[in-house]
Formats: sequence, C-alpha cells, structure tokens
Amino acid sequence: MPSETVSARLRVARYVAFGGVILLATGQFYAAEPRPWGAAAAWAVGTALVFGPVAWLARARVPEERRETLTYVAAGVGILTASVCLGVSLAFAPALFPYGPGVWAGATLGVLVALLAERTVVPERMRGAGV
Repeated sequence: MPSETVSARLRVARYVAFGGVILLATGQFYAAEPRPWGAAAAWAVGTALVFGPVAWLARARVPEERRETLTYVAAGVGILTASVCLGVSLAFAPALFPYGPGVWAGATLGVLVALLAERTVVPERMRGAGV
C-alpha cells in the first residue's frame, strides 16, 4: 500500500512548481510591451484543447503503473522537441522566436482551464486521481 505522505508531498511539490510557472508567466506577460494578447489567447485555447482530452484519455486507457513511465517519456520528448525548435528558430529566424510571455501565459491559462473543466464538467469516472 503506497504511503499517503509521499502522495501528499508530491502533490504539494506539483502545486509549488505550477505556481512558480504561473508567477513567471504573469511577470513576463505584465512586463511585455505591447502585451501579446493574441498569442496568449491562441496558446490558451490550444493548450486547453490538447492537454485536457489527452490527459483524460490516458487516464481512462493506460493502467496506473504504466502512466509514470509514459509521463517521463512524454516529458523527455517535449524537452527534446522544445530544444530542437529553439535551436532552429535561433539559427534561422530569430525574429520568429516562438517563446515568450504570450506562450507562457497562454499555456498556463490553458492548463488551468483544463484542470478546472476536469473538476467541474468531466464525469467522476474520467477524472484523474489525486490531482
């Protein structure tokens, strides 16, 4: 039987890390002139539409013992993809640099919308455990 203390500690660590990303996104967005409302809105909608359904389908279809491994694989692929995109954009089109306050704020808002939707709209049987 897993320890409840470890689960609670991990949940707190997730909230602290996510809170740090929110603070970073908010600070960058507030400091940007002009504020990138269009990019933030596009990333918010895109992230919410991708993050929510993918996470909910994975919870419904993938056994719990395999989810951790798949989380690490997905994080690794995400880091690799972001690194390659960053390198290509810096090498060939610095003016099209795809990261910034709009992306951070939009992605953060999209994840929050997906989590809120999970808590209010998604049926109980499809919700993630311990989130």
